[in-house]
Amino acid sequence: MNRFWSVASKVAGSLFLCGGGVISIALSLSILAFQPPTWAFTILLILLVFFGLTPSAIGGLLLYASSKAHRHAIRDRFFQLLRIKQGRISLLDFSRATRLEPEIARRHLDLWAREYDANFEVSDAGEVYYVFSTEQLHLPESQPFEVIRQVVRDTWRSL
Repeated sequence: MNRFWSVASKVAGSLFLCGGGVISIALSLSILAFQPPTWAFTILLILLVFFGLTPSAIGGLLLYASSKAHRHAIRDRFFQLLRIKQGRISLLDFSRATRLEPEIARRHLDLWAREYDANFEVSDAGEVYYVFSTEQLHLPESQPFEVIRQVVRDTWRSL
């Protein structure tokens, strides 16, 4: 279900951003090219704000929030795997759990390995395991809607 909302948010954000951008450009060009009288200029400015700039801003915020929520979801899934696997995660496990391509999953794991000072083990089959010390990590408890709350909180602070 979260994946559905993520895709819906990206589609809606893209539509708002593109639609608002096209309307903003068209209204701006009409203001600059035709030099309308004062009453028409006022109407065009009102249209520009309500049908151009506002949807563009909403679209940008939707895309930003969707991206941030996606990053938080990946991070939460990482901590869930740490808890389940007792700190020993393979690239394949993480890639499957997050539905990321292996190269992108490796970048995330390498970043966290540097951040949390992980060790590496190689199995007999040649699979690399990232070994994190779970005593040093503060594993956050996952709660429903916590990702959404965090994204809204971070977005509100950045405004």
